[in-house]
Amino acid sequence: MCRTSHDHSPPPSPRTPRDCTAGIHTGYWFEAVCYRDSGDRSPELLYRTMLETPERAVRLVRMQIRTTHPFDLAPAEVDRALAWADGGGRVQALAALHRGERAGFSLVLYDGRRPEWRITPVCYLALTTAPAP
Repeated sequence: MCRTSHDHSPPPSPRTPRDCTAGIHTGYWFEAVCYRDSGDRSPELLYRTMLETPERAVRLVRMQIRTTHPFDLAPAEVDRALAWADGGGRVQALAALHRGERAGFSLVLYDGRRPEWRITPVCYLALTTAPAP
């Protein structure tokens, strides 16, 4: 609404601000990257997300390991991947994350590419707004 110099009505009131809350939370920053070879310094980002618990982060690594095409892996790498996903590697990763340490896993494919999964515990600021009255 435009006001002219002859209009003496008060200006419209600004929107009422909503109540906001802020909190510091712990999350788990998940990244899946792929190096072209052992000398590659800038990997291709495949996937990243923030997860709420170490269990969800490790579950995502396990799922992605299991969906890596078996024909791209040497038999020893298949065994190593499944041992991590179903055994000690998974347990050690969960323990490290619960201690606030990073965890991860990597494979070497037949063609030399190296997929890598990384999980990093982080603190982040979460802002939320209260619903309008």
